[in-house]
Formats: sequence, C-alpha cells, structure tokens
Amino acid sequence: MNNTVGKHQNHMMRGAVILSVAAFITKVLSAVYKVPFQNLTGDEGFYVYQQVYPFYGIAVALALNGLPLFVSKLIAEEKDPAMQQSIAKQVGVWLALGSISLFAVFFLGASWLAEQMGDPELLPVIRSVSFIYLFIPFLSSIRGYFQGNLDMVPTGISQVGEQVARIAVLLVVAYLFTITDWTVYEMGTFAISSSWVAGVIGSVILLGYAVKRIEKAPNLEPVDKKKILIIGKRLAVEGLPLTAMSSMMVLFQLMDSFTIYNGLLDSGVSEELAMSLKGIYDRGQPFVQLGLVVGLGISTSALPLLRKYRQEEKEAEWQNSTFSVLNLTLLFSGAASIGLVAVMPWINEALFSDKMGTDVLQVYVLSIIFASLISSTHSVIQSGTEKMMPVLALIIGLVFKASLNRFAVMYMGIIGSSYLTILALLLVLVLMNLQMPRTVWHRFLNEWRIVKMISVLAVMGIVTYMSMLGLNQLLPTSSRLLSLLITLVGTGIGGFVFLIGLIRLDLLSEQEWRYIPFKKLMDPLRKKF
Repeated sequence: MNNTVGKHQNHMMRGAVILSVAAFITKVLSAVYKVPFQNLTGDEGFYVYQQVYPFYGIAVALALNGLPLFVSKLIAEEKDPAMQQSIAKQVGVWLALGSISLFAVFFLGASWLAEQMGDPELLPVIRSVSFIYLFIPFLSSIRGYFQGNLDMVPTGISQVGEQVARIAVLLVVAYLFTITDWTVYEMGTFAISSSWVAGVIGSVILLGYAVKRIEKAPNLEPVDKKKILIIGKRLAVEGLPLTAMSSMMVLFQLMDSFTIYNGLLDSGVSEELAMSLKGIYDRGQPFVQLGLVVGLGISTSALPLLRKYRQEEKEAEWQNSTFSVLNLTLLFSGAASIGLVAVMPWINEALFSDKMGTDVLQVYVLSIIFASLISSTHSVIQSGTEKMMPVLALIIGLVFKASLNRFAVMYMGIIGSSYLTILALLLVLVLMNLQMPRTVWHRFLNEWRIVKMISVLAVMGIVTYMSMLGLNQLLPTSSRLLSLLITLVGTGIGGFVFLIGLIRLDLLSEQEWRYIPFKKLMDPLRKKF
C-alpha cells in the first residue's frame, strides 16, 4: 500500500514539475518576443497588437489554466474509464456552448468593441482573434482529461508548441511589415491570427496524444441530462472563478484597452500620438510577465502542500507554510519590482531604443509585488473552503480600475493608469486578506521583520541605481548595447546586495533557503557573511 501511495505521489510531483517547466518556458517566451516585435513594428504597431491581446489572453486562461484544472478535478473524482469519458463528453457540451457564444460576441460584436475602444479600425483585428475561442472546448477538455489521470506531458508539450508557433507567426508578420506597405491595422490582423494558428498546433499535438493514449472505454455511459446540469452548475461555481483569478493581469490589461486610448483623446492628444503613448505604456507588459514568474511559481507549488495540511487539520504546519509562502513571495517579488525600478532607464533604452515613458514603467512594474501577493494569498485561501471571496475582490478591483482609469489618464497622462493599476491591485489584496488569519501577518511585525525587509529592498535599489549611474558617467558614449551592458552589471550588483541582506538580517529560515536555486553556491556565501 505504501509503495502505491509513494508511486502516486512521485507521479504527482513529476507532473507538477513538467507543468511548472512548461509554464516557465511559455511565460519567458511570451515576455521576450514582445521586444523584437515592438522594435520591428514601432510603438503604434505595438499599440494595435496590445489593444486586442487581452482577448487572446482570456482565451489562454480558459484553455490552459482554469478550465483544464476544473475538468481534471471532475475526471479525478471517477476511476472508471467509461465514466471519465462520459464526464469529458458532458463538460464538453457546456464548453462548446460557451465557446461558440464567446466567438459570436467577439466576431459579431467586433464593430461595437472597436468603437468602445475609441478606434473603429480595430474591427478586423478583433475578428481575427475571435477564432481562438472555437478551439477552447477541445483544448481544455483533452488537457483536463490527461491531467485528471496525472499525465501532464500532453499539456506541457502542447503549451510550448502553441507558444513557439504563435511567436514564429508574429515575428514573420512583424518582419514582413517592415518590407511591405501594410498599415499597422493590416499588420495587427495578421499578427493576431497567430492565436488561432497556435490553437491549431495545440489541437494537433493533443489529438496525437489522444489517439495514442486514450482507448475507447467499453459500455460508454450515455449523456445524462441531470448530470449535465450538475456539471454546468459546478463549472459556474468552481471553473469560472479559477479562470478569473488566473487571468487577473490580462483583465486589467483589458480595462486599459478600453480606457487609456480614450482618455488620451479626451485630454486633447492626437490619434497618432495617443497610439504611440499607449504603445509606450504597453512596454511594461513583458517586464511584469517576467517578474510574476517567481511569485506565481511559489504560489502554484505551495497549493498542494497547503491543501494537505488543511485536510489533515494540521493548523500549526499550515500557518508555518502560509508564512513561508508569503515571506518568499514578498521578498522575491519585491526584489524583482524594486530592481526593475532601479534599472528601468537603461533597460528601457536597451530593449526599446529610447527612454520614453521610463517613469510610467517604473510605477507600473510595482504591480509585480501586489499581483504576486494576490496569487499567493489566493493559493492560501484555496487551501480552505472559501472560493468566491477572491473573485468578488477581483471584480471590485476591476470595477474600481474601469471606473476611474479614463479620468486618471485624461488628467495625469498614461502614468495615471499605472497608479490606478497599483491602487486597484492593493484594493484586491486588502479585500482578499479579510479571509486570512491575522496571526500570519502578525509574524511579519515580530522582531521588526517588515522593517528589515523594506530596508533590504531599499538598499538594494539604491546601490543598484547609484552603481549604474556611476558606470553611465564613466562611459561617455551612449548606445543600446552599452545600456544593456550597464543593466547586466547593475542587476548583478543588486542581486549580490539582496542576497547579503537576506543573510545578514536572517530573513529566510533554513527550510526556505532550500527553495533557493543553486543552493550549493549559496552555502559558502552564507557561511562567509
């Protein structure tokens, strides 16, 4: 029996590692490709793509995160292959209805959506992205089926395959834009078509695995109308909240798409300049995506352990693990945010050829801290029974952002949207923490821990910025390559200062140090300092 349990746990861990690696590769690729894409298409081309990107991001959240996780939960509840396939068939009915409805909304409503964004010429771009929604039922149900049987390889391989195909199409289109007379809207239409090309590739990969690994179960259960209604109810109560939280930052981007351009026009800015300014604002997206990798990785890996302690009613262990998750998230997401603020003048020029909007981006990347803490807090809350509070908090945050963002941009420029994003995320975080035990956060006040953490981050940021400023003064010439070199040196210095601060102020427990990559390299450093 113990051997069986051990094999089961090892299989789960191997699957979690596969999904984590695939997610990491996908997120890095998703962030990195935007730099050459912006370089080739300019801020106006980047604006067109980013205005419609949230519609794709929502589809990804449905087909890759929320819905497969929900389907896998339904599948895991049944051991009989016939019942599993019957459930997959029943949930597929709801997914098909929902996906076709979303396709119709975006395709038929493209004109209205484009007008609400303040740019009617976005109509063909929105219609182009709508086709990705037709792939959601197959992608999510097959991924969920495999994940429910603890087979994570198909999801991981299809996820990476989709991203590689999408990026290849995007960069080819961006290059063709430089040698043709396409308008930015024609380029955007072709570029966003990469979404459904990725859907085709992902479907083909999953179909290959399905043909090889899924054997048709004998005596397949007929579709039960009563069960379909039960699954539909569970989809609304369990599946959609998961999807909403996993697409949080995409939803905030969607609010930006409807409010920033309009707010700039309201302030008297010309259409051409408004497009460029929105494109400059969108430069922050790849920085935030990369910054969130660490925080999301911590929260995702912690959830199974937190659930285990909750189910076994081990309150002390649960509280200790919760504190560790929040401690690691706060430290490393804080380091990513403050580090990016410090290097932003140079990395902005290195990646995007100029320093336009540096102050806007410096404010915007602070969202990494709050978004990461929201993700970790959500994992903690999920380990219990509360499901709806995080979603309600997110809805309130989105309404807050949507209601005020246009006015903030009109009176403050695009930096107003950066401030609103931070305030909205902070509001979501505060509301979610109403469900958290106060004793967990009280530990951050013990022994001046929170003061120590702020001190480490502040010193790291100041030393990083001053060292880069000094290098910039010593080197008389200015170029993108030189800015990149200064950024790399500054990042190395900042990382070293951060690690020394963690050691000297004893901000990580022995257990938490084990989560740090390259532990063997860290041990001599810890002994020395």
